[in-house]
Amino acid sequence: MKRIALLLLLVYVNGCALLKTDEGMRHSHQPADLAQATALLEAGDRAGAAAAFTAISDSSGVPGVTDEALFRLALLSLRPATDKEGNTQALQLLKRLKKEYPASRWTAQSKQLADMLAGVEELRRQVKSLKSHNQSLGNEVNELNRSIKQLKRLDQELEKARR
Repeated sequence: MKRIALLLLLVYVNGCALLKTDEGMRHSHQPADLAQATALLEAGDRAGAAAAFTAISDSSGVPGVTDEALFRLALLSLRPATDKEGNTQALQLLKRLKKEYPASRWTAQSKQLADMLAGVEELRRQVKSLKSHNQSLGNEVNELNRSIKQLKRLDQELEKARR
């Protein structure tokens, strides 16, 4: 109940600014929206914070707002190394951050994380390739074992035939 009241109060006090453009009325996210999303995150509402950061990052770019939203959304998208989908999304968000906001402090902070996630993806590809190679080697070993058994049987038959 407290969260809902806090959320309603934040929406009422901060709100979203509306800007008139040549295209008509368009919603533009401001630092107040970022503060609201951060408050949701601090309150433990990861899903609500992710939705708010997504809304900010999907709207027209505002330096200092959208770049931070992208960075925080990437952090929220991180998953354990065994989860294939989560880290791919985080890496895509960090790449977008680097492309759209190369001079941002959030881009500088994200470089090491992006490199690590790219490394994880490369390792995942290598593991998949090695598993495939291992499977083919296992099949080859089974075939060789069958051939050895067949050769032993033939050798025993030849030995019997000589006696």
